[in-house]
Amino acid sequence: MARTVQQKQGWIGWLLFRDLWTGLRLTLRYMFSKTITHKYPDHEKWLPYHRHRGHHFMKTNDEGDVNCVGCELCAKICPCDCITVIPYEDEKGNRRPKVFDINLSRCLYCGLCEDACPADAIKLGQEYEVASTTTDALIVHLEDLIAAPHKAEKGAGTVIPASLSKNGSGKTIDQANGKGHDWWQMLKRKNNQTKD
Repeated sequence: MARTVQQKQGWIGWLLFRDLWTGLRLTLRYMFSKTITHKYPDHEKWLPYHRHRGHHFMKTNDEGDVNCVGCELCAKICPCDCITVIPYEDEKGNRRPKVFDINLSRCLYCGLCEDACPADAIKLGQEYEVASTTTDALIVHLEDLIAAPHKAEKGAGTVIPASLSKNGSGKTIDQANGKGHDWWQMLKRKNNQTKD
C-alpha cells in the first residue's frame, strides 16, 4: 500500500490560508486562459479511444456470414435484458441467428455481451451518436449491426472536422480532407505548457 506524505504547515501557512490560495491559483489560471470549445456537431467531432464502448457492431467472416453462432449467451448475460436472439440452422448446417435485436434504449453499454460471446462476433464500437426521437428507431436489427461502423483504425482520441447531416438524422458526417488534433494537448498543465 502506498503512503502519501502530507506536508505539515506551520501557523503562518494556516493564518494566511496557504492551501486556499494554492487551489485558487489553479482555478484562476484556467479562468483567465483561452477557452477550449468543441464545435460539435456543426464543425468537428471527437473520435473516441479504442476502449470506448459505443454502438454495437457484428463481425463477419470472409464469406460475408456473421460470426455469431446463435448460442444466446449474450442475451442470457445481459443485465437489462435488451438482446433478443432466435437461432436457426442454415443450408450448410451452421447455427446462425435468425433474429438478433438489441434495444439500445435499455442497453447499459456494459460490455458483458462482448465478453460472453464465444465466437467473438459482437463488439462495442466507437459510434456514440445513437439519439433518436422515437424508441422504435433504437431497436437495432442484425442487418444494422453488420452495417454499423467498426472501431477506427487510426486517429482515436482526436477531434476531426465534421459537419451535421442535412437529412435530419442528427448525425455528423466526417470530412475526408481534414486533419484532426488532440484536444488534450490544448490544456495548460503545470508541467506541460503547450501552445495552440
